[in-house]
Amino acid sequence: METKFDLKSARVRANLTQREMARKMGMSQTSYLRYEKGELVLRVDQAWNFSKIVGITFDQIIFFKSNYTSSVQTQPA
Repeated sequence: METKFDLKSARVRANLTQREMARKMGMSQTSYLRYEKGELVLRVDQAWNFSKIVGITFDQIIFFKSNYTSSVQTQPA
């Protein structure tokens, strides 16, 4: 079975601080922290960039919690 990494464990494995990762991702540290906490989900291009920065293949990274979609509320049309 292939090892999976969440955003925090992938970042730590790459020996990067949250501040360093935020800078490399082109966002504020506060914004990055929201992604790492699972409050937001990276866009596909951001997730791909994250994968390249940490040196872990895209499919080995867990980019959102399994129950994320159940916590998203739909907006009225």
